[in-house]
Amino acid sequence: MATWTAMAGTHQFTADDEPSATAAAGALCAYGFAKVTADPARLGPGWTVTAWDEGPYPVDAVGHRQIEAVADAAAAVVRAHGVRADGGTRCDPAMLQTLRDRRTAAVTRENPGARPPVPEIVLAPAPPSAPLPLVPDTAADGEIALPGLRDVRWAELSHAHGPAEDIPDLLLALADPDGDWDDTLDELFGDNLLHQGTCYPATAAALPFLTRLIRSGALPAGRRLDLYVWLLVAADGLLADLVADAGTAEVTGAEPRPGPWAPEVHAAVGDQVAALVTRWDDEPPRIRLVLACLAALFPERGGALAAGMAALAAEHAGTSQGAFLSLAHALISGADGRAEDLAAGIVAWDDSCEEGWLRAPGLPVAVRAGHVLADGVLRVL
Repeated sequence: MATWTAMAGTHQFTADDEPSATAAAGALCAYGFAKVTADPARLGPGWTVTAWDEGPYPVDAVGHRQIEAVADAAAAVVRAHGVRADGGTRCDPAMLQTLRDRRTAAVTRENPGARPPVPEIVLAPAPPSAPLPLVPDTAADGEIALPGLRDVRWAELSHAHGPAEDIPDLLLALADPDGDWDDTLDELFGDNLLHQGTCYPATAAALPFLTRLIRSGALPAGRRLDLYVWLLVAADGLLADLVADAGTAEVTGAEPRPGPWAPEVHAAVGDQVAALVTRWDDEPPRIRLVLACLAALFPERGGALAAGMAALAAEHAGTSQGAFLSLAHALISGADGRAEDLAAGIVAWDDSCEEGWLRAPGLPVAVRAGHVLADGVLRVL
């Protein structure tokens, strides 16, 4: 497979009709794209507008951020015409030229030699890591009971692969000290309840049992950490959906729409936070890091941890873990300006966090910075 030496791509947009598609194509061409095409959508109503971005961009984190920033700017241009962003492609410049030259389109606008403004991107060096310990561990031997597990009408609920009748047995397998923990947890959440980041009718119903497993006192710290992480991932689903839909919502004048069941799942996690924050003193520092982030997404229920978060953040100031603890403390304290600045600082060195998350229009800081927090902290555990 050939290695790219540079990067180019397309930015695609969806218009409701030909006049708005034509207007958007003209605006994008005037903005600086050398070629823009528009055609009736292949599937469903509307029109697809394609801006051909010849680049070149470097094939590294800076290049990816530059082309994404250009995509965000292009989306802002077409929003004025009621047109919404709808993905795009990334490829080698030679491949883009081949695809572009083969395209015959209903509408074509050209501006030969032009290139849209490309922002200067400077990535900050990541702070040093100070991996937090998973000790001391207070787990004690004992059986784990999951009262109420059989009272849920699992057969009436569903997950990614059908009826949720298998969920009770998977939860019970997590309570078995001799069970295959990793495979069970991956099947339960990675495969069934949060498959590819999607929530399902059975997802919210399963979450309270994670709290019961954590609070049983019988799981070792590593396993408790896994459960806290899945609760954080579940809670972040709503924030990720809102950030992803913010641009479309601005065009349509509607509120950003979450995916199905994401609000219910977010609420179900929130219902667990008050019980979980009482474990702060009993958990080792690495779990406290995740618990702090979880509490920060629900400040009305996690506010009791503010002082503990501040102390842990101060203890690890100047480290990547300390950066997330500081952001969690800012969010739980309602310090929006500080939270936004801290989130931007994290985005500057964590190239897996997208700058566009913080620019998502119409969303409060708690959602935008909260998504940076929940997504990014998983990479510093």
